[in-house]
Amino acid sequence: MHASVKIMDIDVDMMSNDVFIQRMNEYLTDDHFDVILFASTELLNMAVEDENYRNLIERAELFLPGEEALLSTHHVEVLEAGDMVVSCKSLGLMLENLEKSGRTLYIVSRNRDRAWRLKKYCRKMQPRLKIVGEYTYDQEWEDPAIINEINSRTPDMLLLDLETGAQEKWIMEHSTQLNARLCLAIGGVAGLLLAEQKEAPGWIHRLHLEGLYQRVVREQSVKKGFRARIFRKKVVQYNNQIEEENKQD
Repeated sequence: MHASVKIMDIDVDMMSNDVFIQRMNEYLTDDHFDVILFASTELLNMAVEDENYRNLIERAELFLPGEEALLSTHHVEVLEAGDMVVSCKSLGLMLENLEKSGRTLYIVSRNRDRAWRLKKYCRKMQPRLKIVGEYTYDQEWEDPAIINEINSRTPDMLLLDLETGAQEKWIMEHSTQLNARLCLAIGGVAGLLLAEQKEAPGWIHRLHLEGLYQRVVREQSVKKGFRARIFRKKVVQYNNQIEEENKQD
């Protein structure tokens, strides 16, 4: 199943996890460089406010919900129960179900700590995946150098974790220069993905602070729910505004 929903007049692709996995495996067998964007609430807000940015993200092959907050007015619980892609967690399912062993991945991230955590996550999801390189934003950021570096490794997939806005602009500007098959852009939602995988550090265990640590983790889930309520309110306000404008016309 593949359809779309409009969120503040922006089409967001909706599909089952099975279809998503199938589509990713198909992308990895063709010669076209496909870009998949996992959208965040921040990204949607930027797209609504900036038409040029909106045109930029519309160039992606798939524009998927990267966090459940985006679907707060679309019965996200029902969609999740129906095994639909509702967040960036589907990235892990895709990695687990890669059809060909020995697939390669190159990571571009905003700093070395996030790059290391993303490598750990990807290897956990797919032990046969080969991480062939990484480039981090805290190094000197020169486009020709990073493009040459990526192309020299000829990865099947490029995992992009940069700031929202800069990430989408960079990948669309350089998509024709990159020697890869698939780009997965998760910069706006990577933090949510990594937070769910985060384990208590060893020093937490040594100080017997596991209970406190888990409370902090739970608080992050509360913040996620708060973010969903804020975004739902903004969507309702936007829809009401459009309705009023249509009445005046």
